[in-house]
Amino acid sequence: MIPYDKLKSLPGAKDCLKPGVTFAILDAVALRISDNQAAEQLQKARQKLFKIIHGQTQKTGRL
Repeated sequence: MIPYDKLKSLPGAKDCLKPGVTFAILDAVALRISDNQAAEQLQKARQKLFKIIHGQTQKTGRL
């Protein structure tokens, strides 16, 4: 079971969502792209973030 499905299966899970967010909305978002496409987007975002972080540490010399 993937984490999203596990969340949906928990009792009272909809009470944990932000106001105005429903599982119907989240389902629509989840079905827009494939798992592989989501993983690609995540990897690209991570790479971009680490490039920014790495650039900042080179300028300051700190981690």
